[in-house]
Amino acid sequence: MSTHSLLTPLVSFTVTAYNTEKYIGECLDSILAQEGNYDFEIVVVDDASKDDTEKIVRSYTDPRLHYIRHTKNQGAFATVNRGFEEARGKFVARIDSDDRYRSDFLTTVVPILQQYPEVGLVYGDIALIDSEGKITNSSGNVARQNRPAKGNELIPLLEKNYLPAPTTIARKEAWAEGLPIPRGFDFCDWYLSTSIAKKWEFYYCDRVLADYRIHQQNHHKSVILDKTGEKITFEVLEQIFSEPDRHLEKQKARKRVYATNYQTYADKYFGCQMIEDARRCYLQAIRYKSQLLLDFGVMRRLFGTMLGQQTYEKSKALAKSLLFGYTKNQKS
Repeated sequence: MSTHSLLTPLVSFTVTAYNTEKYIGECLDSILAQEGNYDFEIVVVDDASKDDTEKIVRSYTDPRLHYIRHTKNQGAFATVNRGFEEARGKFVARIDSDDRYRSDFLTTVVPILQQYPEVGLVYGDIALIDSEGKITNSSGNVARQNRPAKGNELIPLLEKNYLPAPTTIARKEAWAEGLPIPRGFDFCDWYLSTSIAKKWEFYYCDRVLADYRIHQQNHHKSVILDKTGEKITFEVLEQIFSEPDRHLEKQKARKRVYATNYQTYADKYFGCQMIEDARRCYLQAIRYKSQLLLDFGVMRRLFGTMLGQQTYEKSKALAKSLLFGYTKNQKS
């Protein structure tokens, strides 16, 4: 492992790490196995891991790998910011150290960025893997609703964070639209991608470019449990809707965007048995989109928040039993 060379690489991979000794080797191996002979560097920023993450990273001797370790844990926003500060490439990819790339990632995305100067960010599909690296869902994990491959995606992205972080790569100047990430904004990826979408077009590659790992320590689950995800989401939305650019387009979509985000958080809270928060968000979603009063799923879960989780589950099981009995009698 060495310090940066004097030559500027075409691509920088920024890898954020914290207590991922079990996974970081797979992540680094997937970068070093990239096809195409593109000139790249790897910037690993370790947010003061307490396990053997440092030992594993330092076991790599490839001169393209640059390792930075925080002496104290500073949080995701500071770790991601440091990675972008150190990245020197024309194109920068960001990945968490528990995910991994497919070997054709660079050969797929780099030519697109080179061909279309108006495209700021390229992304693709992901496969889902478990804690052991086994594929649990092989493709079709990006809910972008058949939009054109190339275009501006600001409004759709405001409704739902459907960009899979380990597949994204963007021009350094496009990432700069959202940098530095504000203090405490540990829900980094959506904040950065919406910042880029304000001015740049996106390009979607309909192929699996990376594997996204689902496990107990996933950051996306923790931001639901501590409610920071909701807080940051609506702070970002308030900021974007207060800006004068694309005013008419944004105002036309505003109620739909807010309703969709409140419904998303309501469903997530409901799944985590955070009943009061789920009820609050369902009611907010209905406030912005009254048509949700006719949505059976929403009303069923809202009713469930008023019954309490245990009573709701019992009533749901009873309803299923009655429905099964009715269907069986109809067939006999």
